[in-house]
Amino acid sequence: MKSIALDLKQKGRKNDIMNLEEYGIAVQKNQSERIYTPEQSTNAAFYLTEGFVRLVNQQNCITKVIGSREFFGDRSIFSSENIYAEALTNIKYVRIDESSYKRLMDDNVELTMDITSSISKHYAYLQKEQTLLSRSKELFGHMKRGHSLLPLLINWKKDCSICLN
Repeated sequence: MKSIALDLKQKGRKNDIMNLEEYGIAVQKNQSERIYTPEQSTNAAFYLTEGFVRLVNQQNCITKVIGSREFFGDRSIFSSENIYAEALTNIKYVRIDESSYKRLMDDNVELTMDITSSISKHYAYLQKEQTLLSRSKELFGHMKRGHSLLPLLINWKKDCSICLN
């Protein structure tokens, strides 16, 4: 499993955002619900339209918070037995399954390349020990996107619900 984050508005892709629903299904989840787990992988990309999602590497307890207008996902090329995603707040998102993702790739290869690039960056983030610098970058990233810092700070205080260590 892997996670991705990409603010399409910063890339000048507002039309791409509006068209995402053509490729996926709108979904709602309540706070603390799991979106995917190692036992329940989905091989899908998700575009978060509302709320915050927490990505967790349960082996090393590294976490990453994803906010609205960002992608996260569980794509097979970054498969992991240790990463899960859960709703930090009530959330709404668009789920783009494997076949729809392939269709999106045919229609907008640049967007899918950006999504894949973001997935790999967040997958790498979840593999490394967090430092003051990495947490500062995450904090400033949330501020830059205009997200509330409260979910991020709550996440930092909260331990993983499942750790293998």
